[in-house]
Amino acid sequence: MILDALIALIGSLLAGAVGLATGVVNLFAALIELIVGLFVPDFSLGRVKRRSTKERVPRSRAAVLGPVLAFFLLLAVFLVGPKILNRKITLVAEDGHSLPFAALVIHLKDEDRHQRTDNAGNIEVPRFGTKAVSLKDPRYVSRTWDRSELSSPLVVERTMV
Repeated sequence: MILDALIALIGSLLAGAVGLATGVVNLFAALIELIVGLFVPDFSLGRVKRRSTKERVPRSRAAVLGPVLAFFLLLAVFLVGPKILNRKITLVAEDGHSLPFAALVIHLKDEDRHQRTDNAGNIEVPRFGTKAVSLKDPRYVSRTWDRSELSSPLVVERTMV
């Protein structure tokens, strides 16, 4: 309902702006006609008319729904796409504390990516194409998790207590 109200508000503002612009253009044309009419007899300019809704050709349902569906599809790709394509993994130590800025190697099909966790021990890895994730940090015991073992949270041992 809120979206409908916002669309109606924007539409009415645009209709008002078009009506105002039509009046300004006609006023400007009348001013030019007045000035030029003093020197040139029978000089006139045409007037701009606002197009009414009765003159419009009715559109098919596909012509109306096509752009709307395209808009929502693009919105879904940009908002939902990263959440589907990436997986969030949390790394924690045996004592339950997170691993801030831990160095990881993400083994993909074509390459290896070197990344660090954020300050809460979270990292996002690609959901598709990830073969394994390896922990390569001197503060923690090195470990590699295969694709099937990747679940959140991943438990890690510390090298020093």
